[in-house]
Amino acid sequence: MLLEMGLIVGGVPFGWMGRKSERVIALVGRGLTWTVRLMLFLLGLSLGADETLVSQMRTLGLRAAVISTLSVLGCVVAAWALGRFVLSGAERGGATRVSAGPPSADAAEGGIGGSLLVLAFFFAGALAGWCGVLPLWIARSHASTWVLYLLLFAAGMSVGFDLKALGIIRELKGRILLVPFGVAAGTLCGSALAWLILSRWVEGGLAETLAVGAGFGYYSLATVIMTQMGDPALGSVALLSNMIHEVLALTLPPLMVRTAGRLAPVMAGGAAAMDTCLPVIARYSGERCAILAVFSGMCLTLLVPLIVPALMALR
Repeated sequence: MLLEMGLIVGGVPFGWMGRKSERVIALVGRGLTWTVRLMLFLLGLSLGADETLVSQMRTLGLRAAVISTLSVLGCVVAAWALGRFVLSGAERGGATRVSAGPPSADAAEGGIGGSLLVLAFFFAGALAGWCGVLPLWIARSHASTWVLYLLLFAAGMSVGFDLKALGIIRELKGRILLVPFGVAAGTLCGSALAWLILSRWVEGGLAETLAVGAGFGYYSLATVIMTQMGDPALGSVALLSNMIHEVLALTLPPLMVRTAGRLAPVMAGGAAAMDTCLPVIARYSGERCAILAVFSGMCLTLLVPLIVPALMALR
């Protein structure tokens, strides 16, 4: 856990030093994109080579869909409560225009179509593993671990490219912390409800289900953490669940705004609110909420490598 956090923090100063170079920013963005694709291909390869896991995919997919749907619902309910009783003023009024900043690994994929493209890399790896077209030692190696380390360092660099979030904190003061806190609370409550529903048909403890939800839409990192902790099946659930989470956050903002207020798309976006979902948030919730989205997404991105291993350790 400390190594993962150290890689992210260590990448920030390098990103800050290269923030004025468009070439460096573009290179890191492309590197993140292909690093994520390679990592998910390797994870799919490992899954496809495991006959036991392949036979369980129908159950895993159902579990992922229920967890992601109820996690998003929990975020929407939390957003309604915050917007109505605590942060009603934060949803209104103008705000300084905030750019999305340099694209992260998941953002660089380009919305729903990009999410499907990344998922295609995972399934391509799974098919290659199932068909045995690549040597088995590749699936059993630690290649995905080193790819993860590269991804974390590059993600830290992408944060260092744009440190405007510090100004956002000063503008909105301590109230802004309620947004990522509300996302975490809503997600965990929704995941707990999913566990109650699924416990009748699917094996798995409460801590595991909470860990899947605690990916907050950051499918690339949460998936690898769980797989490295010795549970590739749960890693597959996390991948599918967090990608479904992102697709819902990209497609439902108009409905969310009408039913739960402008904060709903921000909080439903989870970690992806700072990048992939930011254009949709700015369109349907306005610039003020876009500022909240940038800060909340950064906080949740840093929280994932802390809370997911902690919950996994409680199994």
